[in-house]
Amino acid sequence: MTSVRPASLPPFAPDRSESTSFARLPARGLAGIPPDWLPPGKKAAVVFTIDDVHPGTSRDSYEAGGDLDHGQLRFLIRLLTAHSKLRATLFVTADWRAKHPSVSHPLLMHIPGVRRLWCEWNTLPEGTMRIDRFPRFIEFLKNLPRVEIGLHGLTHNRGRHPTHLEYLDASEEECRRSLAGIFQIFHAANLAFVPGMSPPGWYLSHGLARAMRDAGLTFVGSSRDLVSAVHREARSGMSGLTGTSLIAPQWISGGLLNFTTNYQATSTIDRARSIIDHGGLLAIKAHVIKRAGSYVALDGLGDEYCDHLHAVFDYLETVGEDLWWTSMGEIAARCVAALPQASIGKANDL
Repeated sequence: MTSVRPASLPPFAPDRSESTSFARLPARGLAGIPPDWLPPGKKAAVVFTIDDVHPGTSRDSYEAGGDLDHGQLRFLIRLLTAHSKLRATLFVTADWRAKHPSVSHPLLMHIPGVRRLWCEWNTLPEGTMRIDRFPRFIEFLKNLPRVEIGLHGLTHNRGRHPTHLEYLDASEEECRRSLAGIFQIFHAANLAFVPGMSPPGWYLSHGLARAMRDAGLTFVGSSRDLVSAVHREARSGMSGLTGTSLIAPQWISGGLLNFTTNYQATSTIDRARSIIDHGGLLAIKAHVIKRAGSYVALDGLGDEYCDHLHAVFDYLETVGEDLWWTSMGEIAARCVAALPQASIGKANDL
């Protein structure tokens, strides 16, 4: 199989001492929390990520970034303008193919014929939202300050229920083909990205993990836990991968660095304080889509969530210089660069 490589640099680059080549892959057997994931002088860290970004506009079923600074991403611009240390990772889908991001009447999905017809209706034609067909959208993303781009699947739609779990039941070879398709579209769009993915629906199989690692990706965001009590040994137990660290990045089997989302719109600022006080990584998640028909995302960007985030970031700005305002891409680059030679695999180490 021909090895496909992502773009070599994000829109902003970490320090040279912390940058890494995609040919420098973590070995499969790595496990545990990297001991020095925090830089010297930093006691805790914060990252902010936004999922489901694609060129959909208000003229489509829902807006997901295509209206640029007049759409949902205006909230991100407000946050970046008000908080000069804030950085963000936008997880972008290469060719979004879901007319609707959720099932409005889930009980109907128990009727096989209705389920099949709905899944067919809900699937956009291939190429409708291919990001390389939207040059103004691409230029807008490139010009956002302190923002990196990550991957969020090829289509975010597997064509059958549940549609949003793109990689559910996908074979390892299908995952490899999907990643190759993603890389091809991002290269055609000339959009650089960091070597990581937030899998649609948080779903990460062993096959997808192997395909990601062998394609040159180094990190994944496949755990979410908004309810477990915060302490240093806390483990995730909600969505996606479970049993991973709640408040620190962690190597998982297959040689990927996993991040757990531990904060969103429904969380309280006391949870943020507790994560910081325990020396952890406050990983804040939002979804770019707020409303689509009758569907309303609890963590969708909007005025209320934006006000909530302003309050959180205002608090974080009082923590001082020992708080690391960073991104998933930068943390992963630091952790890979710090690996001893014996822990480095090879691109063809299949």
